Amino acid sequence: MPWAEAAVVEGDRFTFVGEAEKAAAFAGASAEHVDCSGGLVLPGFVDGHVHVVMTGAALLKVQLRDAVSLEEIQERIGDWATRNPAAPRVLATGWVHGALAGSAPTREMLDEIVSDRPVYLDAYDLHSCWVNSAALQELGITNSTPDPPGGRIVRNSETGQASGHLLETVVPEKVWPLINRVSEAQVDRQLLAALEVYAAAGITSVVDMALEASALAAMKRAEAKGELSIRIVGHVIIHRRRDSSADLAQVEEAARLAAEYDSDRLRVAGIKIIGDGTIDGCTAALLEPYSNGENAEPIWDAESMNRVVVAADAAGLQVAIHAIGDRTIRNSIDAIELAAKVNGTSGRRHRIEHLEYAAQEDIERLAGLGITASMQPIHADPRFLVNWIAMLGAERAQEGFAWPRYIEAGATLALGTDAPTAPFEPIPNMYVAATRASPSDPSVAPHRPEWALPLEEAILHGTRESAYAAWLEHLTGMIQVGLAADLVVLDRDVIEEGSKALLDAGVRLTMMGGEVTYSPTGTGSL
Repeated sequence: MPWAEAAVVEGDRFTFVGEAEKAAAFAGASAEHVDCSGGLVLPGFVDGHVHVVMTGAALLKVQLRDAVSLEEIQERIGDWATRNPAAPRVLATGWVHGALAGSAPTREMLDEIVSDRPVYLDAYDLHSCWVNSAALQELGITNSTPDPPGGRIVRNSETGQASGHLLETVVPEKVWPLINRVSEAQVDRQLLAALEVYAAAGITSVVDMALEASALAAMKRAEAKGELSIRIVGHVIIHRRRDSSADLAQVEEAARLAAEYDSDRLRVAGIKIIGDGTIDGCTAALLEPYSNGENAEPIWDAESMNRVVVAADAAGLQVAIHAIGDRTIRNSIDAIELAAKVNGTSGRRHRIEHLEYAAQEDIERLAGLGITASMQPIHADPRFLVNWIAMLGAERAQEGFAWPRYIEAGATLALGTDAPTAPFEPIPNMYVAATRASPSDPSVAPHRPEWALPLEEAILHGTRESAYAAWLEHLTGMIQVGLAADLVVLDRDVIEEGSKALLDAGVRLTMMGGEVTYSPTGTGSL
């Protein structure tokens, strides 16, 4: 029964779904009646790939995603620095490679704006960081600092000096430990900031794909206080180390955390491996070079990845692998297939994240092995694809973000946003899924519009299928008797009006577990 007129909520569960007249009789005269006034009631959105605390932290930084030039980036950085003279650092997020019009980011570009304190600019994909000279000094990065495994300190080709552009593992190993060295109270504030905007956007469950100890501790504190207003399924990030025993020790710690955190609101499900980088930054590993002749090695070589995936699978953990380039996607499928064979396991619902450019034969292999395709439609916003297309080349770019091919192959397709690398709101995410057009500038030509999903199907992949991929189908993802009362009320019927109505749609109410987590009036009424 895909559609119904009414639902009855008792406690934290749906107890009736069906015709309005029967619902009223079932609930009784004393029940509170909420009229949605022509709006649309959907299951609460289940974001299949986010970074919760990082989203909260990003909300407090200079926002650069819609900055279209170096001059605009510099202006925003300078304005913030002027307005915040006592801030020890200037922190920004979201700059897009294409905004530099083919130029490489350098420390000098930032030094001329701010030279008296460190400046850190996270790229929109969080796979590189652009810093000034003061930041390089604070990080202890010199011209002779060696590159870590899977990362690169970009250097001037003539002088050998660090340029101010830090790629891949340099960021989580050197930058994040420094700028995230904040108090518990600050981490709590970042978490609560994210929870507030998620609820207002209609999100009731998320899969956190890079859990660090400080974030998990904040989530535990929020749960104990009754402040955890979304369900969080977490994957502990496994950092690539030089020593294989250190890699396996992280898997053992993840297994310990999975045994400890197993509630309906906070559960550690498995591990996250970052297998490669991004196409925009030419750090995703491809089978054939980029159009500029460059290529990249996977962050995890096949042997190291296999070892960790086999160990995690044996420990009963769900494995999630960030794989964007076709070479890393193939390696990831190989590793999961090997783990099932070595351990004699099946049905783990292992996942591959992003899958931006994959070979057709690997899409079919993925589906046959029961691997979830976890993808983010908002990453295909054509407004931000200019550099992405240029790096792949026009012919290969036509094969990117191939959501329908995964569905046709029989794979579970779970949709998410990857916030804060992209906007966290599910409504624009659904718009891209259903149109392949840009929600921020609909005048931009869609990318492969024939691959757009029917809107109703897109919503299923952002609710029911994302819940299934996270082992939440017993609890949420549908409006069904016996499941948790997780729902969102949109202010218009976007199914009836069509996908373009999403551009003007808003959230009237969000409910999680029978509790109103968002209402513009603050009372739970419409």
